[in-house]
Amino acid sequence: MNENLDFFIVITTFNRPKMLYSLLGQIEKQTKDKKIKILVLNDCSAEKYELSNYDLIKINFCPNKGKKLFWEIIDLSFKVCKKIDSKYFVYLQDDLVLDDDFFEKIIDMYNKLNDSKKISLEFLTDDRTKRNNWSNHQPIYFDDHIKTQWVELHFICEKKFFDVLNFEMLPINKNRWDNNPNLSSGVGQQLTQRLLNLGFNMYHTKKSFVGHGDHQSKMNEEERKITKLIS
Repeated sequence: MNENLDFFIVITTFNRPKMLYSLLGQIEKQTKDKKIKILVLNDCSAEKYELSNYDLIKINFCPNKGKKLFWEIIDLSFKVCKKIDSKYFVYLQDDLVLDDDFFEKIIDMYNKLNDSKKISLEFLTDDRTKRNNWSNHQPIYFDDHIKTQWVELHFICEKKFFDVLNFEMLPINKNRWDNNPNLSSGVGQQLTQRLLNLGFNMYHTKKSFVGHGDHQSKMNEEERKITKLIS
């Protein structure tokens, strides 16, 4: 589909067109000397998006998948990534604000990780990095990064990430939410556990390279009142 990209950027969005436009503008400003392609995954937003001015791939999901079928959106993104030839892959969400020189920072940090088993570097760092998350692994702190052993959808990786996962998300049982409807989509938990079982290591930057304010969650509002993602 595309050859020799510097970055393939995947963005999930739902009812936040203004935030998405802002993010796309930041990406455009910071990648003028890079060869990139952007994939926007829109989960049947009620609000109208005007993306004709942007060079990107857009996939609309209707009806809305919501958090219980969010894994299907990520599964499709993995299928698209399989067809992409890119040095790096970056997952973002529509409500993020990028640091200045964001792409240079994450490349530098990722490449400095002297670990043949590294598989991903998260660049949204919040209070959750202070504890184990979806595993029994406690965080290990280094000068500028943390070996957290968990991953969510704010990361940089290489194609190996998708390859070792067979370019697929596994179905998430809807019984997951029977006892606690506030649980998250399960995507990060599944990825974390599968990658750990395969022997790979997951990292976070010690300093967040993106901003995430205290605005309303579109997918998991009640849980976000409890666990903030402010960075």
